[in-house]
Amino acid sequence: MLDAAVADYLGIHGTDYRCLDILDQEGPMSAGQLAERARLSPGAMTALLDRLEQKGLARRTRDTQDRRRVLVEVTPELRQRAQQLYGSPDEPARALSIFTDEQLEFLITFHRGSVAYQEQLMRRLDALKPESAEAPEPLATGPSETPTTTNTAPD
Repeated sequence: MLDAAVADYLGIHGTDYRCLDILDQEGPMSAGQLAERARLSPGAMTALLDRLEQKGLARRTRDTQDRRRVLVEVTPELRQRAQQLYGSPDEPARALSIFTDEQLEFLITFHRGSVAYQEQLMRRLDALKPESAEAPEPLATGPSETPTTTNTAPD
């Protein structure tokens, strides 16, 4: 619900917001990488980036390591608007201070397991597509089988 409300506040589509969230969480990346992460076609990504640039929320920049490459990143304007909405970085820490360290560890483990499970479902969905001849991978049944992931951003 919050994601939809923020997207509406910014005057963008939910998919546009999701791409901004990916860029915010993972940092600058090529349009192709972003399209892959967001599961969009290259053409859809081009149109999406045009909309975000027009609103001043994302920009294309040259890669400082390889000038032939173009990266996409969020703008300082978006960061400023996000701080107005979400507050300072220490606000979430204050909000979570009601939990013990043990409870927070449990929540982190639960969240990582949930993300890993969703990633498994995405791979299964990919395998079920008609152009794929691969059989779907079996789903993990317990926490000991759940792979660890570093991406803890909610979907």
